[in-house]
Amino acid sequence: MKKKEIKLVQERFVRKPFQALCGMGLVMLFVALTAFNGLAGDNNSTASISGPPEFVDINVQKSCPDIKGLKKDIKSVNHFSHKAHIEALKKEGKGFVCAQCHNGAKTEDDVLKADKCKRLEKELEATGGAGKLKNHFHDQCLKCHKELKKENKPTGPTSCKGCHNRKGGAK
Repeated sequence: MKKKEIKLVQERFVRKPFQALCGMGLVMLFVALTAFNGLAGDNNSTASISGPPEFVDINVQKSCPDIKGLKKDIKSVNHFSHKAHIEALKKEGKGFVCAQCHNGAKTEDDVLKADKCKRLEKELEATGGAGKLKNHFHDQCLKCHKELKKENKPTGPTSCKGCHNRKGGAK
C-alpha cells in the first residue's frame, strides 16, 4: 500500500469512526449525568431542566434547618401536587402563576434557580418571621381553598386532615 492509500484507510476506518464514538460518548455521558441528577436529587430541588416539579414535600424544618426562629416541626405536607396547582391557576387566568404562592417571584427562574431556603426565609421575614411559618402557609393555602369553596369551585382541602395526616403529610 502506498502512503496515500494508508492515510485514506486510516481516515475512513479509524479517525472518523473514533471521532463519532467520542461524540456519541459525550452525548451519552451528558444524558446519564442528567438522569442521575434527577434520580439522586430530592423532589424539592430548585434548579430544574424541565420546569417546576410535579410533586413537592413541604417540610421547612427538615429541608431548611438553618432558618433561625422556626418552631418545632409538628406537621408537614407530603406529595403536594405542584403541577395540579399550576394548571388550576392557569385555568383561573391568574397571570404569572408562580407569584400566586411564591411571594415576590417575578419570573419562573426566581423560584427554580434561587436557593429555596433563602427564598423562603425572605418570604417569612416579609410575613412576620420564621416563628409564623404555620400562619404563612395557612394564610397562603387555606385562604385560597376557602375562597374557592365559597364560590362553589373545585378546590383542595379546607380541613387539617386534608393536608396533614397523622404521620405528618398529605393523604
